[in-house]
Amino acid sequence: MKTISITNNEHRMRSVGFVRRGYSATGGAEAYLKRLAAGLLARGYRVVLLGTGAWPVEAWPGGEVVTFANRSLHEFSKQVLESKKQHNLDLLFSLERVPRCDIFRAGDGVHAAWLEHRKKRESFLKRWFSSWIPRHRAIIAMERKLFAPQVSTLVIANSAMVAQEIERYFLFPKAQVRVIPNGVPPVKTLTQEEHRGAREIFGMGEREFVILFVGSGWRRKGLEIAMEAVERISTQQAHDRPMRLYVAGRGRMSSAPSKTVCFLGPVKKMELLYSAADLFILPTLYDPFSNASLEALAAGLPVVTTRSNGSSEIIEEGVHGSLVDDPSDVDAFTCAISFWNERLNSDDATKTREACRRLGAFFSMERNLESTLKVLEEALVKRSVEKVSH
Repeated sequence: MKTISITNNEHRMRSVGFVRRGYSATGGAEAYLKRLAAGLLARGYRVVLLGTGAWPVEAWPGGEVVTFANRSLHEFSKQVLESKKQHNLDLLFSLERVPRCDIFRAGDGVHAAWLEHRKKRESFLKRWFSSWIPRHRAIIAMERKLFAPQVSTLVIANSAMVAQEIERYFLFPKAQVRVIPNGVPPVKTLTQEEHRGAREIFGMGEREFVILFVGSGWRRKGLEIAMEAVERISTQQAHDRPMRLYVAGRGRMSSAPSKTVCFLGPVKKMELLYSAADLFILPTLYDPFSNASLEALAAGLPVVTTRSNGSSEIIEEGVHGSLVDDPSDVDAFTCAISFWNERLNSDDATKTREACRRLGAFFSMERNLESTLKVLEEALVKRSVEKVSH
């Protein structure tokens, strides 16, 4: 275990240890943790990162980082729990499946639920083989311990869908689950000139109907379904505006790329990319709450996604986007894209974009932070009561 500290903290300061394995400079979970930690630091908390050696000290608010060797999840969990006392931490706030942590944010959803969704696209032989993969079995075992009915952990689910899965799969007490949707920073509305400039940066035509797909894990998020739907519309129907799908992020394709698709790779100026597009699509097989969907709404883009995406809960059909029941239903996605192509090429376009922006702005980082802070305070009171009773 290696400890790096570049700050001195008072022992009486409320101390929260944030748990996250691995590190990605562009990762959504890392960005969420850093924003939350910065907010708590400004409110007088001591914030400590408990992670692996990949975390750069300078990237963590307050600079206090405790690192471990990146071993199994079981070993990592054991080291994290031991560090709580060693580093005088009042609470453990974990994004990893660490049994007996004080607060667990189920940002990745329920692994057992994800495997069940995945089975719909797998053969019997592959389903059987997947059930014996050590990694899957280890994660499910940790979830059973984490969500055992007798534990006192408070759980933050980012959607009602995930909250219901936790209760259904593990009989976890409903009273210990809090639903707090993701939050996004405010997005600047571009002028017409700025919009044209943004399109030029990404090689988009001025009259092109731009459909945006964002994320890695392309098979799970349904990129091939999106490609097929756009290809079908482009070849079978005549449109006044050319249509193209732009893909941001890394992934592997199992089929040949289409002429109607542009692969951008990882994009640093994501806010600019959202603002340059017309429509967002995510035919995901399973997503606890797609942050990309929320970012698209905040930029004024209607969202076409599935009901297996937790963020679908905030979308009103025909107002902020379209929801598809079956992630593999290409026809349904084709109809949804055609509908929004027509809507956004009419007098309703401005009204639609404003409705999407209002919805996205409602789910702000400030709102998420305040709701999360209430859970932290609740956990602190709970631990104080438990100490007195013992």
